[in-house]
Amino acid sequence: MDLHDDLTKHIRRTSFAGLSKLVTFVAFIQFFMRTGILAIITLSVLLMTSCSGGKQLSQNKDRAESAFKSGNYTEALRYYEEVIHAYESGNDATNCPVYARAAEAAGKIGQTEKAIRYLEADRYTRFANADTWFDLSLLYREIDNLSKEIEALEEYLRRYPEADKADLARTRLFDIFMETGNWEYARDQWNVIPESSRESRIEDCFVFNRALENDHACDTLAIQLLKSDDENQLALEWMAKKLFWEAERLYQDEMKAYNENRTNKQYRQLLKALDRVTADFKTSLGYFKKLYDADPLPEYAKYLGDIYNRLDDPKKAEFYYQKSSGNQ
Repeated sequence: MDLHDDLTKHIRRTSFAGLSKLVTFVAFIQFFMRTGILAIITLSVLLMTSCSGGKQLSQNKDRAESAFKSGNYTEALRYYEEVIHAYESGNDATNCPVYARAAEAAGKIGQTEKAIRYLEADRYTRFANADTWFDLSLLYREIDNLSKEIEALEEYLRRYPEADKADLARTRLFDIFMETGNWEYARDQWNVIPESSRESRIEDCFVFNRALENDHACDTLAIQLLKSDDENQLALEWMAKKLFWEAERLYQDEMKAYNENRTNKQYRQLLKALDRVTADFKTSLGYFKKLYDADPLPEYAKYLGDIYNRLDDPKKAEFYYQKSSGNQ
């Protein structure tokens, strides 16, 4: 009896349910034989492609670094961009490790906008660090985008308040506020910039205090400025006008008091006040002469005429009055 007969007898003896299971099993074997090999082939191709792609990615990274180190930034950027494209096309941009390097290469060849775009992308990767934000602020400064520069600097300081360039960032923010006339922001920022930055920005401190009408602070700062530079125009003008008006107000007040009460006591008080008035007018005169010599403005000439008038020197007073009116 051959195999066919045995199988026939087995099938006859098998119940309907058993036969159904046997048919299902045979169908599964046939399906696996048809598709299993194809699946294995497909998987193998995918693995080979992946390995090939990974190798190409690694090679592009190496080529980019080699070109960058040799100073060939154009070629380096081309390879970095191939790496970037691979990550972005695979929806894996957050794991792209070369955005910052690509930005640096782009910056080296003057492609600032592209450098900005890559650093902005780097912010959202796991490789972002303090340099990402600081370098981005420098690029925004390069294109004169102050609002973006401020945002980058403030975010840098928020994330990395103790970073190596934190003091530079704080000082740059102060300079921006001064450039744009944001006096209250400048005043607040002054309190956080390092002492070394303050020393070279005393005049800036004077400017924002003057704008905010902090006269007492300006008095102190003007004296400080004149100690280091006795030709400082801002300080000279502040002190010249301050002393002039103090002397003028005191003179008017004391003369009015004496005219209303002509007693010996009031006269002695007037004489004492006039000593101070004279001293202040003379000091103010010295400041205004320096100002006028450096820049003969009619305003300065008018003050000089008024001072000489108070010092009872009508000839010189008339000379400067003529200058103030435009007459030579």
